[in-house]
Amino acid sequence: MKNGLVYLRPTRLTYVRVVGPYETSIPQAWTQMLQWLEKNGLNAAVGRGYGLARDNPAVVSPERCRYDACIQVSPAFEDRAGRELGLITLPAGPYTRLRQAGGYGKIHAVVTNLHTTFEPPADLRLDDRRPVVTIYLDNPRGMNPADLRADVCVPVAASKLNRDPSQAAA
Repeated sequence: MKNGLVYLRPTRLTYVRVVGPYETSIPQAWTQMLQWLEKNGLNAAVGRGYGLARDNPAVVSPERCRYDACIQVSPAFEDRAGRELGLITLPAGPYTRLRQAGGYGKIHAVVTNLHTTFEPPADLRLDDRRPVVTIYLDNPRGMNPADLRADVCVPVAASKLNRDPSQAAA
């Protein structure tokens, strides 16, 4: 299944945070993360990447939006990552997954506009207490950009039903 509801489990991540408009902070954060991995000889030890867009640019000024470029922590580099970067746990819960294909360069536009264009499935609403999570499925090094895939996962929660209790079924 490419699109639909998924449950993301809590996952221990190491991260680089960059603050600013997503169109600049996303590539900056990933450049820093990839440089750190290369400097430490850890490129082969990395699986998927996770991008956490922590703020809604329609509510928070773009200059104050926070973006975390993350990778799953491995015992091989957890101590070093904790000293040189940051350690966090991926916020668990239900998400609506939207598959993106054709390169990672357009992810910032998807994330920037998501809060104003997202239409949740019935009985769900956007959960703005958790970040939008992008799961980068492919390593951009050595791959054709047109073949790269990412899942943009939008946090959702159950909508509060505004029913009149007197109309409840007996």
